[in-house]
Amino acid sequence: MAEVLFRSLHLLGALGMAAGILVAALAASSMNADRDNLDAADPAALFRKVYGLTAAAVMLSVGAGLMLWLVVGKPAAFFSNNPVFHAKIALVLVMLATLIYPAWYLCRSRPPQPMPASVLRLQKSTFPLLLIVPVLAYLMARGIGY
Repeated sequence: MAEVLFRSLHLLGALGMAAGILVAALAASSMNADRDNLDAADPAALFRKVYGLTAAAVMLSVGAGLMLWLVVGKPAAFFSNNPVFHAKIALVLVMLATLIYPAWYLCRSRPPQPMPASVLRLQKSTFPLLLIVPVLAYLMARGIGY
């Protein structure tokens, strides 16, 4: 029962993280394209909410993943000795690292201005990783690499 609960929480956290990344990237792109209405609302407040919810989803996914790895489910040796698991963890860390600068840039309080292309590029660089990580998770869960 506990394993099903933590698997569900891990999946919900991962889906929430992906949704948050997609929403933030789409909002940043549309905000950059519509420069005339930048004064209408505080864009930093929107991004603080989106990135805050994304951070909560990341914490949920990481917490449930740690419980699956160390407490319930398959033995820890199954994951610890699996190179596919290490690749998945590395890609998730790279994905989160590429979101640090965009989150900092978009959430700080400042007068509205067009955002640099580097912020949009970093946000969009996470999209291929959002496709690769679930494939690695599927392979790992099926025992590939063990």
